[in-house]
Amino acid sequence: MPTGPPGMPGLEFRRALPAEIPAAIGLILSGDRPAGPAQINEFISSAPQRRIDVHDVWVATLGSRPIWAALPVLSPGHTMLLLVPLGNPDATEAAMDRLLTQVCRHYAAGGVHLVQVLLDPERRLLHEFFEQRGFRRMAELIYLQGTGPRFVRPDHLPAGMAWKIYDASTHALFASTILASYQGSLDCPFLNGMRDIEDVIAGHKGTGEFDPGLWGVLMSNEQAMGVVLLNRIPLSDALELTYLGLVPDARGKGLGDLCMRQAFWLTGQAKRRRISLAVDSTNRPAMSLYYRHGLQRIACKVALMRDLRK
Repeated sequence: MPTGPPGMPGLEFRRALPAEIPAAIGLILSGDRPAGPAQINEFISSAPQRRIDVHDVWVATLGSRPIWAALPVLSPGHTMLLLVPLGNPDATEAAMDRLLTQVCRHYAAGGVHLVQVLLDPERRLLHEFFEQRGFRRMAELIYLQGTGPRFVRPDHLPAGMAWKIYDASTHALFASTILASYQGSLDCPFLNGMRDIEDVIAGHKGTGEFDPGLWGVLMSNEQAMGVVLLNRIPLSDALELTYLGLVPDARGKGLGDLCMRQAFWLTGQAKRRRISLAVDSTNRPAMSLYYRHGLQRIACKVALMRDLRK
């Protein structure tokens, strides 16, 4: 069982024992005030529906008491989100470093390529901790949510335009359209070239509950113009807009608005009320599009990412 280096007697670094899981989850959920038992129990009970395995939580313990924790959330496409405490005065930087190193090494050996953390913008010291350990700032993500019109009808598309829905026969079309939409995109450009397109698609499918009927490519005279990907969010009345992108030749022609109207129509068809999404704060055209369609800001996180293949 791994223990602390000299000068750190009594420290251990390992997966949490079953009896330690509530305390470890409590550390991760605590912000400026400790998480209460009800909050901890709700997270643990709903975790399976969110595809989170709380038994994967790792801890740095001092004696029998967890002082820092990390919960890996594995996603298709060789990626992982790491949930960590915002801060804990009992955890030394050395203990945090040792546990983070062990977790990253373990999952890199298991085939994870990219690991991400989402931090509150004001937690500057925590940003510095991760940046000093190979994590690079990917983006400041603005989380938006909005309810569409009560009654939405599908757009009457101009002549020559149509939507193609995802299935095995259109997989290659979706892959090529997503790749084309990255050209000149302002949405998390840091990620361009870091992932194989098949990993990208697998990651989008793994976000929430995948339904191929909620994925569409906008075609104009057999040319792909853009893509809209929506997934159901478990335990919610919302759909997540996991990606909306236009190829370069389609931009500035009002097709983003058409895609948003399609997204709201699909939301109604899925009997959901709202759309949720995250957008890079520097992507002004996308922000304007989403605000124009009534979405409102609900949260902000800074995304930092490390490539475990290096």
